[in-house]
Amino acid sequence: MMSGIDLEELAYSLLVLGAAGVSPNLFWIAQAGYAPLSTLAVVVLIPSIVTLVAVLALARLRQRRRLVNRILAGAAAGFVATIGLEIIRFTSFHLGGMPGSMPELLGVLMLNRFMEGPSLLSNVVGWSYHFWNGVTFGIVFAVLFGRKPLAWALVFAELVGVGFLVSPAVTAMGIGFMGLGMPAMPVTVVAAHTVYGLILGPVCLRWIRDPGWLLARRLAE
Repeated sequence: MMSGIDLEELAYSLLVLGAAGVSPNLFWIAQAGYAPLSTLAVVVLIPSIVTLVAVLALARLRQRRRLVNRILAGAAAGFVATIGLEIIRFTSFHLGGMPGSMPELLGVLMLNRFMEGPSLLSNVVGWSYHFWNGVTFGIVFAVLFGRKPLAWALVFAELVGVGFLVSPAVTAMGIGFMGLGMPAMPVTVVAAHTVYGLILGPVCLRWIRDPGWLLARRLAE
């Protein structure tokens, strides 16, 4: 311990944040032309998932209960919140408010079958990757902030949405910067991420036990 900081917990937390932060960035990196998503999935995504699971197992072994609780609570909250986000996105897509189905596109790119189009397997892969991104955002929020008022989750969710809108991923869809060439697109993204935040915040408040910051010395110590 130094200056009231749990250095071991800090190290684990940084590893978790690094591993969880990988997945959501791969799509825009691929769309920016740096590497195919199919390559990134094998070379970067899978190792990041293995790392996250390994750190969780090590944290459990080392009895870092607060961090384990935040990882699991954040993952669960992110998953549930993604269901809410998907209700908005799915509805907008079928009403013509989006240029395509994001999970289907992700699956096609991850399996490198853009010319062949979607298949059952690519759809499963795409939806899994889409929900995994929601899970990892939940983990990032829970580990960084823990139990915070709803406004924190809303701001976090909207920053994620805006980050997506300004990324090369949206520009590559052919609808202009931030999707402004298709006005329903940014409206959908903002609305969907608002719902994500509205769910993420309360679920984290309910399932995260320790209200303190991770960098603070635990009360039990």
